Amino acid sequence: MLHKIDVGDNKVVGFRWEGKYDEKGVKQSFVQFLPELQARPEMNLYLEVGSLTEVEAKAIWEEVRFDIKNLQQIVKKIEKVALVTDMKWMRTMAETSATLFPGIDLKAFSFKETDAARGFVTD
Repeated sequence: MLHKIDVGDNKVVGFRWEGKYDEKGVKQSFVQFLPELQARPEMNLYLEVGSLTEVEAKAIWEEVRFDIKNLQQIVKKIEKVALVTDMKWMRTMAETSATLFPGIDLKAFSFKETDAARGFVTD
């Protein structure tokens, strides 16, 4: 489930995902994220992914559909994304897929690098 977190910078929107990554949770995350995206002329995104108990293929599909549908707005408004997770496969996947979002500077960090991640999106 996605939870909003305060990063201490008005330009940065922060979220943390914990638990099951399922279709229902992903759709609920859109309800939290989309208003933030629509309300701001520009923003940076700080994402923490803690432990995932399960990852559903349908959830990934819903996320891809959302990204495609909102791609223009995402690319126009988001400058930097910091992904913080200790799951190496997720950091690798995020950095590899970053090329799909031209103009967005995405960097992945481990939880040991949380301060660096926050510094990256608040600069």
